[in-house]
Amino acid sequence: MLQSDPTTTDRTPRRAPRVGPVPHPLALGATVLLYALGIGVGVIATSLGARHTGELRLDRTIAAHRDTPLADLGRIINVVLGPAVGPLLLLVLCLVLWRTLGRVVALRAGALTLGGWLSIEVFKMLFHRHRPPTSVVHALVVETQPDSFPSGHTAFTASLVAGLFLALIGHRTLRKVTLLVGLPLVVVVAGSRLVVGAHYLADVVAAPLLAWGTIAIAVALGFGERDSATFLPQWWHRLVTRRAAR
Repeated sequence: MLQSDPTTTDRTPRRAPRVGPVPHPLALGATVLLYALGIGVGVIATSLGARHTGELRLDRTIAAHRDTPLADLGRIINVVLGPAVGPLLLLVLCLVLWRTLGRVVALRAGALTLGGWLSIEVFKMLFHRHRPPTSVVHALVVETQPDSFPSGHTAFTASLVAGLFLALIGHRTLRKVTLLVGLPLVVVVAGSRLVVGAHYLADVVAAPLLAWGTIAIAVALGFGERDSATFLPQWWHRLVTRRAAR
């Protein structure tokens, strides 16, 4: 019986699997679910009103029982994780990641965090919800713009946690630490927004859902892939490289 020459078999080059623009379609399902929950909370809260949902009563109860340490903590969080200082904090964190874990990890963490956080502005404009009345809830932070839903501070914290978790793929211990520290921090920040009288309960509940929904879109498009040499998705990187070579 003739035997095939081992040097001539299996010589057909194997093509790498084509990566489409949606390499992780299941993440789109997560986006739909998270958006549906977050938007549903907003629709119910704004349709019924804070008085009928009990949110205003909750804010008044918290204001009547807050002590000095809680008030001080709320004021600190309001500044540190606010739109003025929060981006600087993210920049410092990304620089540390760049020096310790590399450029790709730093860029992924920064891009995912900003994407989730900035997307909240769209929902603020859509719902146009007024802030809790300052005199009624004895607000420690005066906010006058109709942008209560959803909470930007809570969304920033939730986006930061998710961005770090996804960027640290391959670093199991660091990912565990991110969740163990980050998720309770999201709850603390959400609670602090009620303590200072800047938001209603629905605002802080929906903020992580909507921010994570946006980040899930990035995951569906391939951001955060472990084997990619760039922070861009592989399909995007190939497309840019191919066009640049023409």
